[in-house]
Amino acid sequence: MRQQLLALGFSFFLVGSAAPTLAVQPASVRANDDVAWSEVVDNPFDGLIVYDRNYKDDFVFVSSWSRQGIGVTYTRINSVLAGYDYGSSFGYGFGYDSFSRYRFTQRTPIYQRYVIDDVPDSISLAINGNIYTYESGPVSPELAAALASAPIENVKIRLRWKDGTVRDTEIGRNTVRAWRTIFGRS
Repeated sequence: MRQQLLALGFSFFLVGSAAPTLAVQPASVRANDDVAWSEVVDNPFDGLIVYDRNYKDDFVFVSSWSRQGIGVTYTRINSVLAGYDYGSSFGYGFGYDSFSRYRFTQRTPIYQRYVIDDVPDSISLAINGNIYTYESGPVSPELAAALASAPIENVKIRLRWKDGTVRDTEIGRNTVRAWRTIFGRS
């Protein structure tokens, strides 16, 4: 009986330790953190690193790039109409026969906003006509060489999730310039 329990416990350990982890790690910074964006920083945990962010109306994309790995957080910003505020205002204008003061009701929409942080399972980059994909761990020598030699312009990237969701965004040219310092050295 004791051996069976020991074997059962060991089996649970193996199953628990084999559980999948996030492929791409979340970025180590958030969009409103006070960091040097698109500049090389010497981080005590990651070594040389560059942080990038990209804003649109409905999302914020934050990434961190070092030889130890690429971190990405994709934050969706959603809003839902929650109702209306019926405030009153006064105005002046011509009525039937005279200029006078009028009261009218304004219907102002009220929106409830919420954010969802999401981490993709892989990142694909289009550099010099080639597609490179990153999923986890340290940056491969092949990807590092591509990042170091990327033309200094915005780079298109594609984020992929296991459920089939795909989002395209880009990395700014100042971050691409910083890649030369981070990934160009051996």
